[in-house]
Amino acid sequence: MFRALMQSSKPLAHSNMTTADDIIRAARGWIGTPFHHQGRVKGVGVDCIGLLVGIARELELTDDKGIFLADYDLPNYSPLPDGRGLKTAVSLHLLELPSIGEASRGDVYLFRFQQDPQHVGILSELADGAPGIIHCYSNTGKVVEHRLNDTWRKLIVAAYRFPNLQPDTT
Repeated sequence: MFRALMQSSKPLAHSNMTTADDIIRAARGWIGTPFHHQGRVKGVGVDCIGLLVGIARELELTDDKGIFLADYDLPNYSPLPDGRGLKTAVSLHLLELPSIGEASRGDVYLFRFQQDPQHVGILSELADGAPGIIHCYSNTGKVVEHRLNDTWRKLIVAAYRFPNLQPDTT
C-alpha cells in the first residue's frame, strides 16, 4: 500500500537543478507526518529513512549513474536497524563528507543512539540562524524540526550529501 501511494507523488524539482534549499523545503513539507515504521507516505506515515526516500522521490534525485535514489529503497528492516547495515546503505547512495564539520544545510547526519548508527536526519537552518535537524523521530511520534543542540551533536557519527546538488545562490 505505501509503495503504490509513494510513487504517485509529484516531483518538486529535478536532480540536475536541485539545491540544498530544495532539500530543506521538501523536508519541511513532511513536518507533522506521523511516525510509522517503514512508512513512505507524506501526511500518512514515515520513519527516518522513509523521510530521505520521500524527499529523493519528490525531487527526483539521482546518483552519479542517473538512477533514482528512491529506487534503492529496501524497506525490510527491523524497528532497531542493524547500524552497520544502515551506515553501509547510506554510504552506497549518498556522498560521505570527509568530516562532520563540513556538513551544511540539506546534508544528512547519521546518528548513534546505542553502539551502532540507527537514525538519520537532515541539517537545516532555523529562523534565528541556528542549526536545526529535520527528522522523523519515534519518540516524538512524527517528523519534526528542532535545534541541533549539544545532546544531538554528540550522537552524530557521519555526515553525507545527496549527490548532484547544485550550489545554493544564497
